[in-house]
Amino acid sequence: MPGSMSEDVGHLVNGLPPGRLVGPCRDPHPVVWMSDGPVAHAADWWKRLYARRLESGLYPILLEYPDDSFEPAGGGYGAESDAASCLRSRWTGDSWPPFPEWPGLARPAVTSADVDACAGEVASAVARDGRARCLALVQVSRGADAPAAVGWKGMLNHMTAQELSAALRSWEDRFGLRVVGFGHGSLYVSVAGRPADVQQAQVLAAEHYLACPDVFFMDPDLDWSTYHEDLMTRGDWWFWWG
Repeated sequence: MPGSMSEDVGHLVNGLPPGRLVGPCRDPHPVVWMSDGPVAHAADWWKRLYARRLESGLYPILLEYPDDSFEPAGGGYGAESDAASCLRSRWTGDSWPPFPEWPGLARPAVTSADVDACAGEVASAVARDGRARCLALVQVSRGADAPAAVGWKGMLNHMTAQELSAALRSWEDRFGLRVVGFGHGSLYVSVAGRPADVQQAQVLAAEHYLACPDVFFMDPDLDWSTYHEDLMTRGDWWFWWG
């Protein structure tokens, strides 16, 4: 249950905005702290806390709203889940043209951009656009584990939080992804490594569709035929589950 911020967490990150712990915050459950509301200069806060994540052991997440529906979970955060198996299980015969069958995972990209700088730029854009201005801290070693660690429910109509974290870890490793923020059903991430050719981009587009088909059907501005081209130039990805 929510509680006042512990002295231990206060020592890790001094001077936090008004906030609270989301319990139970004891082994095997991670520490999860959440601001009471929107935070002034939210992107600056995110960048400072992100820079200190290895020291503090707490990974920052921008939130659309303070969300008491988080249910911090113990365990390996889906470490036993395999991204390829998870995505493959969602493949149907006509899942994503031009592939007649499951193409496997996209080749890793060469990370040409600064991973941390790219993450900071996306945090600035998310906060500036008003998509997420509240703040959370999660006791995980990598941002990809955050959905499973907090029991995030944004994608439960399609996959478990553990399966999502498995996919995110794979994208972290292959494309320099960093988790930046959650909305209600939305996930904002930065990407420092982009596909370098059409084949690689088309396979990655198929991965996106298998992980989050809702955005392809619900976003009126999304063009299926050019989505893979967007992946070759963008430094951010946005997912939305209805």
